[in-house]
Amino acid sequence: MFNRTLGPDNPAFTGVVTLGYNLYSPRSTMTSSTTAQRPPSRWLFAAFAYALFTVALTVGASLQTPWLGLTIAPTEEKMRVVASQGPSTAVPAGATLLALQAVTHTGSAHPSAAEVPLQAEDLIEEPDVMGTYAKIDGFFARQQQIYDLLARPHVRLRWEAGGIVSTTTVTPQDRPISALPLLFWFQLAVSVTGCLIACWVWVLRPHDWGARMFGLTGLLFPVFAMPAAVYSGRELALPGNLFFALNALNHWGSLMFGAAFGAIFMAHPRPLVRPVHLLWLFGVFNLWWLANVLRLAPSPAVGMQLAVVTEMLLAMGFATVQWRKSRGDPLARASLRWFIMSLMVGSGLFILLIITTAMLGWLPPMPQGYAFGFFLFIYVGIALGLRRYRLFQLDEWAFRMLLWLGGALAVVAVDALLILALDWTAGPALGASLWVCGALYFPARQWLWQRLAHRPGMQLHELMPDVVRIAFQPSRRAQEDAWQELLRRIFDPLHLQTAPDFSLPQAQIQEGGLSLCVPACGGLSASHLSYPARGQRLFSTQDATFVNALTHLLNEAERSRDAQERGARDERRRIARDMHDDVGARLLMLIHRAQSPELTDLARAAMNDLRTALNVMDAHAIPWADALADWRAEASARCDAAGVALEWSAPHHPDGELASRQKSVIERALRESITNALKHGEPRTLDISVTLHADHLDLRVRNDGPATRPDQWAEGRGLRGMRHRLEEYGARLEVRTLPDGRTEVALHLPLAPEPSTTTVETP
Repeated sequence: MFNRTLGPDNPAFTGVVTLGYNLYSPRSTMTSSTTAQRPPSRWLFAAFAYALFTVALTVGASLQTPWLGLTIAPTEEKMRVVASQGPSTAVPAGATLLALQAVTHTGSAHPSAAEVPLQAEDLIEEPDVMGTYAKIDGFFARQQQIYDLLARPHVRLRWEAGGIVSTTTVTPQDRPISALPLLFWFQLAVSVTGCLIACWVWVLRPHDWGARMFGLTGLLFPVFAMPAAVYSGRELALPGNLFFALNALNHWGSLMFGAAFGAIFMAHPRPLVRPVHLLWLFGVFNLWWLANVLRLAPSPAVGMQLAVVTEMLLAMGFATVQWRKSRGDPLARASLRWFIMSLMVGSGLFILLIITTAMLGWLPPMPQGYAFGFFLFIYVGIALGLRRYRLFQLDEWAFRMLLWLGGALAVVAVDALLILALDWTAGPALGASLWVCGALYFPARQWLWQRLAHRPGMQLHELMPDVVRIAFQPSRRAQEDAWQELLRRIFDPLHLQTAPDFSLPQAQIQEGGLSLCVPACGGLSASHLSYPARGQRLFSTQDATFVNALTHLLNEAERSRDAQERGARDERRRIARDMHDDVGARLLMLIHRAQSPELTDLARAAMNDLRTALNVMDAHAIPWADALADWRAEASARCDAAGVALEWSAPHHPDGELASRQKSVIERALRESITNALKHGEPRTLDISVTLHADHLDLRVRNDGPATRPDQWAEGRGLRGMRHRLEEYGARLEVRTLPDGRTEVALHLPLAPEPSTTTVETP
């Protein structure tokens, strides 16, 4: 039943892990060829089995020692009883243990075993702090001596409480699992968690030497943590040879753990040496360990602590080299930054509080078992790297899996706690653990997911006014500029350019997060963004999701604008038809029935103004050649009617088109200028010149009639209306007297896109 539910052949287990491997391994693709590869779920299950085996071995070794039922703490030179149970319930809490002696079943002293005084030094958690090999070997000898007494059937405890010395004879028993201290379980939990996370990363990136070395650190974690859990969680003593072996294994695992860390920086993100040369690092520190075990080093500080500090310095040196080599490569620096932070914080705190304090004696070291928790900074740092940089190309699905795994482990942990601590049965304990985790863990998990997996920054509702403003820009070029400016404001990329070859409907992350392709939307071109945050981070899946929502919003805004403009065009056409049929017909009737030339001219002028207005409402672009022809024809007809000679100067075959509203404003200005010249100037000749430039138009109307200075003119309604219309287009109107006595009206009009006919108010 166990293999069917948790084994590597379970379809759900295999499917989830294989999916992660296929998605994030650089050598794999989502094709049938990947099925020929060895399922990574088997490797994960092997790592899980390895972790369980080390836990079982550690628990078994801790339960083999005789148990007195005492919880003891060192106080200066003595041992103080914190709590007593089982065989030693007669010893009160707060008593001071003085000595230990083997006795016969009758309570008399055993003839072959002398009394052994107890010292606070017997409870030292890590023998390395003693300073010399002689002291360490003497400590192991005392441990063997005390253990030999505990192995006897009966033991007499001599203790002192309230100034009264008493003795109690106890019978050591097998140590129950409930007697293992919290420190012991903490070390096991930390080592198993670190091991599984590291192996998980390695399984997803099996061909990456950096990931391989990281996986190796996970396998080595229990090697040095669990032996320490055995001897730091002892009640009073262990066999001397066993203590020595566990201590040596702890040293070997620690040195190989540090060597693997250095190898990570030698291999990731860029290989500094060939993989085979990584063996030199392990070989050197194996020899260093052997010198420490054989007592060839001058002192434990040189044999062990100095080796660990050296590994730390080597890792920092390799990291510095990697940092220099990854200059200009934010993808490499992203992963390197998270590695440096997590490795230096986790290992640095451990070395500072355990190794350095032991060597220099600055501070009393904290319990080594709890100091192992600092190594979780290393492994949790990898998970935090998933938040922004997708370290080892793991995506947020992996972080979600880790959180769900944490939920499952929380349920199991609470269940075990209730069974062991409160002696509950399995059924009520499971129900209570589910309730506790549901009430506490899962809300915390959701909060953690929101904090770590969601991209901080602008919210979509904050950008809605900007999106609407883009949709209602007066021209396509203005829309493109505003859209790119918005993307720059959101992502601050080093490079942003159009991507005409990108045709997918959804945003796509490329180059491992270095670039993001934004699909075409709202009639705008696709865009390609590179190096977000000025090259300080990578694009994430949250960025792609955010862009997809933004483009959808822009498409909707563009459709709303199109619908509004279609409605406006239809309404303009209806009004134009009504004006043509009603007003135009009446003006035409007035022209034919007018009794005086002045009334006829007035009606014709009104008809021309009506025609100009209707052309504007038609909203079609007009070729420059047609516009110039219309203006010349009207000017020629009016000059002929007034008996004035016309001199016309304009390009013969101009290219391009003119917006209907721009044609209207120029036409009205030209018409008003001709009217003023004919009405007030009484000229003999009217000189009109039109000059087209790349970005503006110059129109000049000169007449040779008698003139007064322009500053003495009274500006009428026509000239004021002309100025007002021209100002809307950024045009400049000048009226002046030329040196030859002629009067000139000069119009300078930028040929920028016409202003929008729709006004959008945004908050």
